[in-house]
Amino acid sequence: MARVTAFVTMLVFSVLFAGPAWAQTGTPQPGPSLNPPQNQSLGDDARQRVILFVIVVVLLGIVWWGRRIRKKRQKAG
Repeated sequence: MARVTAFVTMLVFSVLFAGPAWAQTGTPQPGPSLNPPQNQSLGDDARQRVILFVIVVVLLGIVWWGRRIRKKRQKAG
C-alpha cells in the first residue's frame, strides 16, 4: 500500500510541476552570452577579498599573541 501511495504522490507532483507539453513555443530560449558586459562588480569583489584578508590576518594575530602569552606564563609558573 505504501508503494502505491508513493507512486501516486510522485505522479501527481510530476504532472503538477512539469507543465503542459502544448505550452512550449517553437523558439528556443536564448543561451548565455559569450561576452558578458564588464561592470563594477569586480571592484566590489576585490574589496570583499581585501576585507576577508584583513579579518584572517587579525584573527591569526590574536591566536599567535595568545599562544605567546600562554607560553610565557607556563615558563614563569
